[in-house]
Amino acid sequence: MKRDQFSILNHHCSLYQPSDLSNDGEQQAETSLQTSSQSNNSLSYTIMTGANHNGMESASNNFKRTLQTIPGVFCPIALSMLAISIFMRIGFVLAHAGVLQTLLQLSLCFIILFCTLLSVCSLSTNGAIEFGGIYHMISRTLGPEFGGAIGVLFFFAQVIGNGQSVAALVEALVDSFGPGSKANIFHGTHWWRFIYGTLINILSLITCLFGSALFSMAAFSIFILVSFVYLMIVISFFIRGPHLVLIPKVNIYAYNTEQLLYNKTDFLYGHFTSFSLTTLNENMYSNYTIDYTTGDTMNFVTVFGVLFSSIIGLLAGANRVEWGGLSNPNRSIPTGSISAIIYVFIIYIIETLLIAATTDRYTLLNNYLFLQEINIWQPFVTIGTIFAVFSACLSSLIGASRILEALSIDEIFGSLLRWIRIGTTNRGNPVAAVFLTFILVELTLLIGSLNKIARIVTIFFLLAYFAVNLSCMALALASTPNFRPSFKYFSWHTALIGAIGSIIMCFIVSTSYASIAIGIVIGLIAMLHLRDFPRASWGSISQALIFHQVRKYLLLLDPRKEHVKFWRPQILLLVSNPRSSINLIDFVNDMKKGGLFILGHVKKNHMNDDLNDLFIEEYPHWVSLINLMKIKAFVDMTSASNIRDGVAQLMRLSGLGGLRPNTIILGFYDRTLPEDKLFSCSSHKRRWFRSSSFINTSALRQRRSSTMENIDTTNDIYSIFHFPKLRQEDEEKELDIYSYVQIIKDALYLNKSVCLARNFSLLQKDEIDSNQKKVFIDIWPVNFIFPETSTQFDVTCLYMFQLATILSMVKPWKTRAILRVFLCIDAINENALRAHYYLDELLNQLRINAQTRMIAWENVTSLLNNPSTINQDPAIIPIEQESTTIAASSNSFVDVNDDYIRGINELIRQQCDNTSCVYLYLPRPPRDQILSERYIRFLDMLSIGLPPTLFVHGVSSVTCTRL
Repeated sequence: MKRDQFSILNHHCSLYQPSDLSNDGEQQAETSLQTSSQSNNSLSYTIMTGANHNGMESASNNFKRTLQTIPGVFCPIALSMLAISIFMRIGFVLAHAGVLQTLLQLSLCFIILFCTLLSVCSLSTNGAIEFGGIYHMISRTLGPEFGGAIGVLFFFAQVIGNGQSVAALVEALVDSFGPGSKANIFHGTHWWRFIYGTLINILSLITCLFGSALFSMAAFSIFILVSFVYLMIVISFFIRGPHLVLIPKVNIYAYNTEQLLYNKTDFLYGHFTSFSLTTLNENMYSNYTIDYTTGDTMNFVTVFGVLFSSIIGLLAGANRVEWGGLSNPNRSIPTGSISAIIYVFIIYIIETLLIAATTDRYTLLNNYLFLQEINIWQPFVTIGTIFAVFSACLSSLIGASRILEALSIDEIFGSLLRWIRIGTTNRGNPVAAVFLTFILVELTLLIGSLNKIARIVTIFFLLAYFAVNLSCMALALASTPNFRPSFKYFSWHTALIGAIGSIIMCFIVSTSYASIAIGIVIGLIAMLHLRDFPRASWGSISQALIFHQVRKYLLLLDPRKEHVKFWRPQILLLVSNPRSSINLIDFVNDMKKGGLFILGHVKKNHMNDDLNDLFIEEYPHWVSLINLMKIKAFVDMTSASNIRDGVAQLMRLSGLGGLRPNTIILGFYDRTLPEDKLFSCSSHKRRWFRSSSFINTSALRQRRSSTMENIDTTNDIYSIFHFPKLRQEDEEKELDIYSYVQIIKDALYLNKSVCLARNFSLLQKDEIDSNQKKVFIDIWPVNFIFPETSTQFDVTCLYMFQLATILSMVKPWKTRAILRVFLCIDAINENALRAHYYLDELLNQLRINAQTRMIAWENVTSLLNNPSTINQDPAIIPIEQESTTIAASSNSFVDVNDDYIRGINELIRQQCDNTSCVYLYLPRPPRDQILSERYIRFLDMLSIGLPPTLFVHGVSSVTCTRL
């Protein structure tokens, strides 16, 4: 067995290097084994960055995974969630919403975040997370279409979130050192703020390209610094007494409004009252007013958007799996994430209550950085804000660039993003992706202030949270055996709460933004659905859900409850070689009317060890054919020592539960050489070829007689040319005539209706669609073996009516074809008009729109030299009766003379001008095997020279005249 046949063995064994086991190489062997042992600990999390243009895999990250839970997960999540709100926005939220609504908003945020966190933990502990972090989770669960769309959305969420963090840092610097401050070194105009943001963005770019490793190691130190600053703030609430708080001059609304109230000073002040019940009561309820950074009047929705966008760092831990190098993600992500979110929630609750009880509302509304004024040492807050927000900037920049790189590696958008993989830093950061992210962040800064960006960020992240919860819920509901995450504290109920909460809050925050974002996602999904993903071999949860639902409803489909009113054809089409059966397959697909359609194929072979490999190799070619023809069919293949036994297996075993074939269709048995429709010029004009990729037909014709080893089998259009060559003139049929007739008898014995298809290589379906001229579908409901029954319509006749009617209900037959029913009568018989009347009445009762034609055939029946061939016990349904219950079977085949058969054939041919398809009555095969050859000769002479012909024999009632 070759190791290169098993990619997983290559992946795992690549860690083990060959070593010399001789005496001279013992030390080398010992070293190699130690290295292998160390490598095995992190084997499940080896990062593969995909493939280059030629499909060669390469690893972008060759660094060791050494980060533990606290520095790798807890600190990034806590920093991202605390960076903006804890120093800059909790007072803003409290000023407008009041204590009660602030606690309500915090509860809503953390319910959504906590439910999403449980989903993230379950997904991250169900397998190795590779490049792309959260994008990897979603795409590997929901498939490339949905994953690609959400990946694009999450990338822009990270970009805009980065812009929000940069805007927050600029706001902190301008408020601390801008107009009205002691330093007064920064300007507060829009374009100056843009310049400051650009400088910060450039600093983030340089750090990302050259110092990201230092940032990974410094995250824990930054967290300690921010925690220390927060501790100093809490202590300040208790040790500082009442004092005035400066209102910054960047708040032009406060100074313009209050300009008449001061005349001795150039500054306005609020009040820090220390702990006071009066202050707490004043801050208890909402008081929505103007936000001085945007000039917009706030409400519950806008304030919630600002709050939620400030604590969106929940997914930072999952992103750190890839670019931060977690040593044990299965343990670190759940432990670190849950600890971080609980820690942050407690921090917010404590700070909300402390601020509400000590700072008056005027101060909260007009100075969002009031914490500097009440701190025991003001630079503490400035330092903490700068470090915390800058870490969030850098985290978003790295995360966004890695998502973009993952989209490029997965070739979600084909070659459009291939240039993203050009060049990486020593730490594995994609240079092109980082620069593109930098440019997009610059465009985000043009939006303006932090609060203007907040709602956009919130919408994008809420949709990403919705996708995460949807992924987890889908996996839980699908009940796939391989979904067994080591994190057990979740259920589909928590994922459903998170998903519903996320999508509802999207529309609460902004109906217009949410509608636009969802529209973009749907558009991307639709666009990606139209293309193939050769590298997307990770599967899709949709297949698992479909399987789950199909199995569920198949169990509910009870064949004992079948009723003729709801009958539909369940067809098993036996195909020897698809090359010559393209037209017939397409025709039968039109005739199935939403029923089961199975392409059956039998290999004549004795059981051997190579049989499974033969089927495994050929089955994808059949599926490719189905995809290209755009038909709704299944493929069932079997092998037997002879064709008859194989067909018997298919007839007995095909289908599942209540979905089993009730009609067997075979090709006609004759000596005509099959025509290769895959290479015929007319076939390439078919819709399913036109919609496929370009194919060089001349090159393929040159390969007809050679092997197809060099053709790309992953492409459907090339895969179908792997079918075996057709039978040549000097080759014998694999099926003899006696076995063919016996197959028909076997089908009838199993209570299956039987159809024989002949001359379908002549069917020109495209011309029917393009030609404005009407064509005809002719039905001859006459058992020509027993001409006396020509005006009596048994089960087979009604079955012919049903199949022809179904065909006329689908395009292009629906608009171009006319049904014609031919009634063979004796012109001198006085009952002829009465028979014609009753036929029209029957068709009317069956709601069949067809023309009826009376054909005088006494000159043909006179050629019958065996007048004793009268059906003594025919299966007759008199046309006077409305009932179409099952009738007894007619007698077996009785030989008739050739002149009579030729006369019938000539009679039919005279009526076939512009006829596209003919339905003829199929007599029962003879009981005596000796007559098998004569039986086939009868059918051959009857249908020779006719348009595409379908012989039909029904065994059960398929029509109903009652409700």
